[in-house]
Amino acid sequence: MFSKKKKEQDEILDTIDTDMTGDESSFELEDEEASKPPKKKLPGWVIIPVAAVFIIIVAVASQLSKGSGKAKDATLQVSSVDTGNIKEVYNASGKIESENTKTYYSPVSAPIKKCSAIVGNTVKAGDVLITYDTTNLERDNQQAQLTLQSSLNASQATKAQNAKAIDAANAASSQAAEQANKLADKVNDLAGQLDAAYAQNESALSTVQSEIDANNASREKLQEEIDQYTAVMTEQQNIMDRVNAGYNGRRAEADAAKAKDPTLTSLTEEEKALIKAFEDFDKAQAAYTEAKTACDKATADLNAIKDPEYSNTEYAELKAAYDAAYAEWEAAYNAANTASADAGMTSAEMANLDISDNLAELSALTPAELVAKGKEGMKADMDGVIASVDALQTNAATQGMAMFTIASTEKVRVKIEVSPDDYEKMKVGNKAVITVGEFKYEGTLKKVNKIAIENAKGNPVIGAEIHIDNPDENICIGATAKITMTVAEANDVLVVPTEVINTSSDGDFVYVIEDGVVRKKTVELGTASTTQIEVKSGLKKGEKVVNDLNVDITEGMKATPVEKQEADASAEAVKE
Repeated sequence: MFSKKKKEQDEILDTIDTDMTGDESSFELEDEEASKPPKKKLPGWVIIPVAAVFIIIVAVASQLSKGSGKAKDATLQVSSVDTGNIKEVYNASGKIESENTKTYYSPVSAPIKKCSAIVGNTVKAGDVLITYDTTNLERDNQQAQLTLQSSLNASQATKAQNAKAIDAANAASSQAAEQANKLADKVNDLAGQLDAAYAQNESALSTVQSEIDANNASREKLQEEIDQYTAVMTEQQNIMDRVNAGYNGRRAEADAAKAKDPTLTSLTEEEKALIKAFEDFDKAQAAYTEAKTACDKATADLNAIKDPEYSNTEYAELKAAYDAAYAEWEAAYNAANTASADAGMTSAEMANLDISDNLAELSALTPAELVAKGKEGMKADMDGVIASVDALQTNAATQGMAMFTIASTEKVRVKIEVSPDDYEKMKVGNKAVITVGEFKYEGTLKKVNKIAIENAKGNPVIGAEIHIDNPDENICIGATAKITMTVAEANDVLVVPTEVINTSSDGDFVYVIEDGVVRKKTVELGTASTTQIEVKSGLKKGEKVVNDLNVDITEGMKATPVEKQEADASAEAVKE
């Protein structure tokens, strides 16, 4: 190579020398330039320095050419594969909500005297938030007490009237007893006559019943025969119907075939079948006629059976007379034995009277209770924040009207929206740190929805709820809270910086330096934090993974590793 460069230098010097001396053999003038004066040669003291400069330039170029022919090893920053602990943390923000919001309704209808419920104010259980003007309630209570007294007075008057009716009934009962005794003799005499007539009547009825039983037995037997004959008729009719359906109009053809050969030996199978069908038809018709004749006779015999009739007018007349006398005696007997209480008012009527008294007392009690509730006012029954106040819209309340709403600050949560890509990381029970301004709280993931819906930006999100485990008075309902949730954790595993991971269509990989050469290795990743990531397979502890973002790296290139920590320290020292 050196001799080649030397030759190139000599040629350059020869060219320079020729140019400087104006060698006429190299430059021949054209005819139009022949009149110009010839160029003068440069003196030697000028040519020598110029040639020396060119020699130096060529030498430098030669050295540069020699240096470019040999590639130098690149110096790459690396990080060592080491073991460590990793926590994958999920960050989000959401809105604080109360888990227990309660609306309070007015227990009375009355003007509002004072409303201490103001939206946004915190309240404690037992705080009086509404007071009433109870003037109208007290007037209604007084009227109810007067109504009660009037009802009780009317009840007492009714009971007194009932006592008078009982006394009158007692006098009538004595007279009725005498009448009942007289009627008892008449009833007993009629009862003796009726018993004798009844015995005679029963004997006659027994004879008649025996005849009826015999008739019923005959009816059952005849009906069985009719059913049997009917079944035979149905069967034979079916045979005739089938022949008519299959061989209708062909009887003459069958008769001709039979006449042709009574022995049937020379007939075709079809002709034999035809003859057989009409023979079956004739037999069925004869059997049908015989069964119908017998059935008609059995039906006539069945219709001819008549049950005997029996009538005992004497017994019926005695029975009517006895019933009338007994009813007359029973009325007199009951009148004689009617209890005093029943003579005036029934037990149900007395009970209803007591119920009326009780209802009147309850009606009077309700206004009294309303007065008590009105004087008590409306109180909060839990710690919280006033979320709304309906009472401000009017100065009067009606019973059942919504007055105000309290959002509990003792049971609160943060609602967040989770990307479907992070759904698998959301495990109920995950612990979280909740930051609201300068305050921090502990939280637990309590619920993750099972459906993704589009948010205001049109992106699918999944709703989740984080319960705040230790709320205090600094909680602000509706405020935005920042969530930091540990969603995965791996201890004593191989870790590398996250920036050394490369991704391609074939999967994740890293570059390592082995024996001064860059190699590409496929890796399987696990839990990741913001700075480190777990390597489940593909690397071993102590390997040097390229961590240099300032150099284009290709597999197979030669490189010298330098720990990234040392390189960063050197760069920092240079800056200082």
